[in-house]
Amino acid sequence: MAKHLSREEEKRGTGNVLMWGVVIIAMLFVSLMAVFVLGPFWS
Repeated sequence: MAKHLSREEEKRGTGNVLMWGVVIIAMLFVSLMAVFVLGPFWS
């Protein structure tokens, strides 16, 4: 680590990464559910 972060910045960065991870997983889950639910109607 070239740059030393304070505890607060480190915590905020981790929270940001976790939030983005949750957002991406939620979007993937919703799109998968849409494919499974709507797939039979589209084909």
